[in-house]
Amino acid sequence: MKKVTLSLILLVCSMAYHASAQTPLRYKNEVFTNSQLSIMKGIPFATNLNWLIINQTDLATPGNMPKIGSELAYLKTKVLTGQAGTIPLKYRYPKSTPPGDSTILKVTTLTMDAYMPSLTADVGVKRPVIIYLHTGNFLPPVVNGSPCGDKSDSIVVDLCKGFARRGYVAIAIDYRLGWNPIATTLDGRRGTLLNAVYRSIQDVKECVRVIKAIGANYNMDTANIALVGEGTGAYIAHAYNTLDKYPEFMTLPKFVGYIDTSKVGYIDGTRGLFNLYANSKVSTKIKVIGTLGGALADTSWLEAGDAPIVSMQCVRDPFAPFGYGIVTVPSSLQTVVDVDGANNTIMRAQRLGNNSIFATVPSSDPYTNKARSLYNKTVAHIPLPTDQIKIRSGEGMYPFLLPVAAKEFDNQASPYQWWDPTSKEATSQVAGAPAGYTCHMNSITSNTDMSKSKSKLYQDTIHGYMTPRIALAMGLLTANQLGVKSPKVTGVKIYPNPASNNITISYKEVINFVSVTDITGKVVFQSEVNTNNFTLPTLNLKSGLYVVNVATSQGNAVEKLIIK
Repeated sequence: MKKVTLSLILLVCSMAYHASAQTPLRYKNEVFTNSQLSIMKGIPFATNLNWLIINQTDLATPGNMPKIGSELAYLKTKVLTGQAGTIPLKYRYPKSTPPGDSTILKVTTLTMDAYMPSLTADVGVKRPVIIYLHTGNFLPPVVNGSPCGDKSDSIVVDLCKGFARRGYVAIAIDYRLGWNPIATTLDGRRGTLLNAVYRSIQDVKECVRVIKAIGANYNMDTANIALVGEGTGAYIAHAYNTLDKYPEFMTLPKFVGYIDTSKVGYIDGTRGLFNLYANSKVSTKIKVIGTLGGALADTSWLEAGDAPIVSMQCVRDPFAPFGYGIVTVPSSLQTVVDVDGANNTIMRAQRLGNNSIFATVPSSDPYTNKARSLYNKTVAHIPLPTDQIKIRSGEGMYPFLLPVAAKEFDNQASPYQWWDPTSKEATSQVAGAPAGYTCHMNSITSNTDMSKSKSKLYQDTIHGYMTPRIALAMGLLTANQLGVKSPKVTGVKIYPNPASNNITISYKEVINFVSVTDITGKVVFQSEVNTNNFTLPTLNLKSGLYVVNVATSQGNAVEKLIIK
């Protein structure tokens, strides 16, 4: 028998380590290409009353009650017998022709867009599901003063494709819109908004039930469903996760009297006079939620056992508070209700044990390191530098810390958003604004350097931080796998080297994060970069040898640097 030397064993182990380190991890890294995805759009999943176009005056007129009762009976029969597709068009538009044939009640059919690895590219794998909830302030694009607010938004499409390339089934869905953000009273704004949130939760629950019914046809792992919400969608995701008991909503002073369950039904979407969903015993429980912006209406709703939360929010978000504050309507700047942002919500989730799994992730990947480097820091808030906020130590929270703007509402709230400035929506006039003031102008105020390339940088961070944590909460990855170094990349350039002034770090793809350590292992510089050409000042570095760690969207590179 040949003698196996210790050096040979070490060499084999080293080769095995490097091979495994360079193998992309499904759910963390991209394992499919866009050409391997299957995309299906406009799949109907629910039909219910459309409160965006129902005339509230007609509904409140006592003489209309017989007609309303007749229409309700007709619509419920159609929906509950599976004939929603045959409901006449007069029930789907504000006014019918001839006028005498018009209806008081109107319906909308909600649809979903599905993004997934094709069944030919992904054979025999049960795929977890991410339901994506778009932003929009419960109003359609243009009406909400923005080019965005639909499941076809550019950021929705991009992120869903990104989830699918990592092995998930991503489903972007409609939910019902309609409220009055310009009501002259706080009660008017709050009441209509809370009802909109309530209805949207019912819609998402109906979607979850449908996915559980059809999921087997697409190899979906219906035991592993996540909600990811952006802006308004984040409010919905938070409420879906926490609002599961009648007293939670009906006994808080700020909400009392706004929801009439005899009319709108129960929170699970069943019963109620003005509700067309069927009673169902199918579980609507989900495994984890992810939020981009948004807030939780009341932290008292959050209890032990609720799903883990991954939140990414701008510290200086002017519309949804990072800590505790008042929701402000972007289009009108009217106040609505007090809520808690990521800084408070994640801490409570951590104290309750719901987010404890995220604390086990080792500090090795650049996204975890960046988030944790901001914890416990006190920073300038808005609108003045003297107004400060402490970023709390909340595992599962990624704070976007952007520069303070001169005006409160010029601070960025959703830097990952992008749109085509020449689109019909972007060039449309904002209602009530001076002539020529477009939705693009209105939205660019709090996203001044908006572009597709900028959005791509933030998408890389979202997929670097949130996406693998969703898999961790689902039990599809381990905490150590989240900390495994990404595949090594070649082609990263650092010049001049040796250097005495500044150095440039460049790569063909996006550089997400750069850190520099000295020969003792001490970190002397670290920064989120989000560009492919980065200049690093070296004047404060002493002469000697350093190690530069460069994290890119394709993997990591480690290079030596000599300072003269």
